[in-house]
Amino acid sequence: MTALAIICLGLVGALVLDRVTVTSKVLTSPGSTRDIPPMLVLDDTMTYSSNGEIRMVTVQANLEPSLLEMLGGWLDDSIEISDRHEVLGDRTIEQNRTLGQEQMARSLDVAARVALERLGYEVIFQAGALVMQILPNTPASNALDRGDVIIEADGQVIQNATDLGEAVRSRSPGDEFSFSVLQLDETTRHETVTLSEKNGNAFLGVSISTYVEMDELPFEINFAIERVGGPSAGLGLTLALLETLLPGELLAGLRIVATGTVDPLGNVGPVGGMEQKSHAVMRSGADLFVVPSSQVEEARSVLGEMVDVAAVDTLDDALQVLRSLGGNLSGIRSGTQ
Repeated sequence: MTALAIICLGLVGALVLDRVTVTSKVLTSPGSTRDIPPMLVLDDTMTYSSNGEIRMVTVQANLEPSLLEMLGGWLDDSIEISDRHEVLGDRTIEQNRTLGQEQMARSLDVAARVALERLGYEVIFQAGALVMQILPNTPASNALDRGDVIIEADGQVIQNATDLGEAVRSRSPGDEFSFSVLQLDETTRHETVTLSEKNGNAFLGVSISTYVEMDELPFEINFAIERVGGPSAGLGLTLALLETLLPGELLAGLRIVATGTVDPLGNVGPVGGMEQKSHAVMRSGADLFVVPSSQVEEARSVLGEMVDVAAVDTLDDALQVLRSLGGNLSGIRSGTQ
């Protein structure tokens, strides 16, 4: 067989493999980094230019890989091969795309308000203690449901999780404890329970977080990007808005990539595809990669000493990292204020 024939057979084989779709697997590969401020849509009179860059990082998800692409995935350590159900669950591809777009829109809504709060605007309000989990066979198990918001206890307004914790700790085991609950349908009910005992202290039996309400923005903020979904750009969006809306050099002239969800209280949460995102950062020429602290080792295992990696749990942590590198935080107030 001639060399030309072998080449032709190889090409035919590759074409066949490329036409066979594997519906049970998903390939997740490194995406790219993108400078965020140029994609923010704001009134030009309100914005400032910067010598640094704050970038988001993406992954590429191939939901219908071919056999040829699967072969490439097996040979490339930067590509993750997952069972389709692990990624999509019971969603269709279109439903998954819609979910990602909704998560991105929500991420921008939260990031915009978190950033504006740091600039002195009042757009996020603590409004109670949100019930996240209820322990069985506790006082709460017959009185509360997940998603309930406790807004008053023993005559005192409950604005956050700390308020409720202090209210319970101020009582003794066996005391009656009365509280008002904002339900999912926005009606209110009143409950009274007898507190139990745990480690010598009064015990209600719930896991809670602070419930917040978000006000309308004082001006319009949009994000001009297509074909990108999910909540992982929250931290980057927040930092980009602070950099864009302030005259100082928050980024100290550095090229920084940030990933992590952000909640209304400024807490930074984990994201998917950290390994693939780290590979994308490696190729971007970044000076620093800011990641959720729970995923810092995963990022460092890919980047080694090629790119510095900073671990953060909150927006304030990220701001302090920037300060340590020479960033100007003038005009930004602490989240504890």
